[in-house]
Order: sequence, then C-alpha cells, then structure tokens
Amino acid sequence: MKVTIFKRLVISYLVIILLIIFLGVYTTLRLNRLNQIINYIISVDTATVKVVGELTDTIFTQVGYEEKYLISKDQDFYQRFWEIGDYVKKNIKKLEEISDTVEKKNLIKKIKKAHESYISLFEKKVFSAVQNTSDKAYREYKQKKQNIINEISQNLREIAEIAKLDRDKKMEMASAISLQVIKVTTIIAGIAIMMVVLISFLNTRNINRPILLLQEKTKQVAKGKFGPPVYISSPPEIKELANAFNTMCERLKELDEMKIDFISHLSHELRTPLTAIKEASSMLLEGVFTDMPEKQYELFSIIKEECERLINGVNRILDLSRMEAGMMSYKFRTFSLFPIIEKSTLKLTPLAQRKKIKIEMNIEDNLPLVRIDEERITQVIENLLSNAIKFTADGGKISISANKNEGNMITVSVTDTGCGIPKEELEKVFEKFKRIESGWVAVRGTGLGLSIAKHIITAHGGQIWVESEPGKGSTFYFTLPVS
Repeated sequence: MKVTIFKRLVISYLVIILLIIFLGVYTTLRLNRLNQIINYIISVDTATVKVVGELTDTIFTQVGYEEKYLISKDQDFYQRFWEIGDYVKKNIKKLEEISDTVEKKNLIKKIKKAHESYISLFEKKVFSAVQNTSDKAYREYKQKKQNIINEISQNLREIAEIAKLDRDKKMEMASAISLQVIKVTTIIAGIAIMMVVLISFLNTRNINRPILLLQEKTKQVAKGKFGPPVYISSPPEIKELANAFNTMCERLKELDEMKIDFISHLSHELRTPLTAIKEASSMLLEGVFTDMPEKQYELFSIIKEECERLINGVNRILDLSRMEAGMMSYKFRTFSLFPIIEKSTLKLTPLAQRKKIKIEMNIEDNLPLVRIDEERITQVIENLLSNAIKFTADGGKISISANKNEGNMITVSVTDTGCGIPKEELEKVFEKFKRIESGWVAVRGTGLGLSIAKHIITAHGGQIWVESEPGKGSTFYFTLPVS
C-alpha cells in the first residue's frame, strides 16, 4: 500500500487524537474509581466510626439512667432507660446495615447479644431481687453488668479500629490512584507533544531529504560518477520520480560499462595473439633458427594461427556489435538440422577424445525442416559443444539431442556432466563479457560466444536458456520454429 504525504499526515494526527481520547477515557475511569472510593469511605468507614461513637454514648447514657433508677426508684429514669434502649437498638441496626466485612458483622452480633444480656439482667434476674444497693446480690449484679458493658465497649472499639484501618487503606488507594492519574496524564501529554514535534520533523525530513538526495545524485551523474541507485521508499510521489531517475542512471551506466567492457575485452583479445606474433617475428628476424627450417616452420605456423585467432576475435566483436545494433544480415534457407548437428559433432570429436569424453547424438527421426542461416546455427551448436567439452571433466559424457515439441518448434539441447552453474548465475551466462564463478572451475560462459548465440537464436524466432545444478552438469536448450 502506497502511503502518500496526505495519508501520512492524516494517520499521524489520527494517532495523536486517539492518544488524547485514550487519555480522556483513562482519566474518566480512574477518577470515577477515585470517586467510588471516597463515597465508600464516607458512607461506610466514616459512618461506621460515627455510629460506633453514637452507640457508645447511648449505651453509657442508658447505663447512667439504669443506675439513677436503681438508686432513686424514679419512674422517669426508668422510662428514659427504655427510650435510650430503643436508640441503642436503632444504632446497632444501622451499624449492621453499613457493616461490609464478616469480622465487623461478627462483632456487631456480639454487641447485640451482650446488650440483650444486659437488658435481660436488668429486667428479669436482678431487678426483682435488688432491695438494697449494699447487699451481696446488688454487688453481683453490678459486676455482671460491668463485664457486659466492658465487652460491648471492647467490641465497639474493635469495630472503630477496623473501620479506621479500612479508611486509611482506602485513602492510600485513593492517593495512589490520584498520583497514577497525574503520572499517566503527564506521560501521555508529553508523548503527544513529542509526537507532534516528531511527526512535523519526520514529514518535513521525508520530503526534504529525498529531494536533496536527488539533487546530489544529479550532480554526481553529471560528473560521470554513477554510484549506487537512489533508494527512496516514500513518499510515493517522490519515490516514482526517484525510480524514473534510477532507470535513467542505470541506462547511462550500462552504456558507460559497455564502452569500458568493449575496450577491456578488445585489449585482452588482441594482446595475446599480438604478443605471440611479435615474439615469433622477432625470433625470425634475429635468425635464431636459421639452421633449423623445421623450427622456422613452427614459428610461421604460430604467426598464422595467431593471425587467424586475431581475425576471428575481431569478427566476433564486429558481429556482436552489428547484432546489438540490429544491422546483422542473415541468409535464411530451408535446411535439415541433422547434417548440421552431425557435422559440428564430428568437427569437435577430436577435442572430446583428448579428454576421453563420450559424445552421444539423439536426433529424432524425420525431423521437420527449419528455415535458418546455416552458418550462424552451426556457430551456435559448435559454441555449445565446445563449452560442454571445456567444462566437462575427463571421462565425462556429452549428449546432444533434437526433437519436435508441441508448439511447432524444434528443441535442441546439449547436456554435459560438468561442474554446473550456480542458480543465482544462470541468467548471467548469456551476458557479454561476464565471468561466472562455479566451484572448481574458475570461469563459466566467458567471452562473447553465448551472448552471440542468444542474438542468433532470437533473430531466428527461437529462445535459448540453460538448466543446471552445481556438481551435476548443465543443459543448454534452444528452439527453432518449424519451416
């Protein structure tokens, strides 16, 4: 998916908006939680402490009226005792309603039960027997009552302590939530600000930097320094411009390399035979072998062979140049491939025999005629066979076959048991002046032979390709249309 400058801006600011929305949602949820904790503290813990205090006061007030009544026998005190008792029950019930833990509920049950025991002690067991505040029964009553009141007070204190501890914990939790909200808000706000700055910087840089690269690359190309291509992945608008620029640079580089390769190859091809001719001529001029006619004959033979080699090399270069320029002339006539293949095989058999290489021919019977330039197709077959011999180890095998396929084409193949070609190098063997490294064989598909072969087969309306596996040999194929 191509991300344009406009889309980048939209996506970038959308991310910032989503960050702000996330911050708003997070803050709302945490503040809502904080509000729940505060409400809980007010409605439960603080209320519990308040009710415990009120309950403590009402119990001691009831005890005061109870004592006043026992001493004075005043019915008003008796009546107030029972009224205060109702308040005690209401407060105990209220405490039950707001209790939120099992521990609190158990303590409230104990308080309720102890208060009932106090009322029962006052109403049923002691009151009827008390005649005098100084007798033994009264003192026993006072002791039992005091024990009950102490138990109630102790339980109330425990409830108050639990409520205070719970309140303190919730206050700490509320404080932690507040700090967390402040921290997260600060961080996200900082991130949002940094993103705004970073996005602005990156968008400006992503537009400015590619333009500067193209500007610098243009200056280098103008000086003849091609270097690596300009890789610009985005934005798409500038990427398309960079791709067009790279295509132009690649074409200019190819033209420059072709010029360099041509000069380099020409120098290499001419230097060796010229050196041999020069040395042989010098020896003849110096009369080194004046008394040895057979040696002189050898030197003349060397000069002749190197001259022919020189002529052939120049012709190959000229042929390739004419083929690439589309100026090569072909003499097309209808021929049978069998005699051409047979003649080429017989011509190269002595070279194969020197390396004890066996050449097999597998030509289909009644092979259809083809319209070809006999000389050029012979050149292709001989080139493929000579390469196969060159790169096949002693004692190997070469097979040349020809058959008609379903596409009204004749397929010719040359298979060897040589060193093979690495997979990544297969497409390079038909390029001119390419040197392919292949295991123990230093060079594969050198020179111009395969490049010329490709031009010839293409001009005949066919195709040429190779299949190979390192260490197991190669098979070169080419097709020709049936006449």
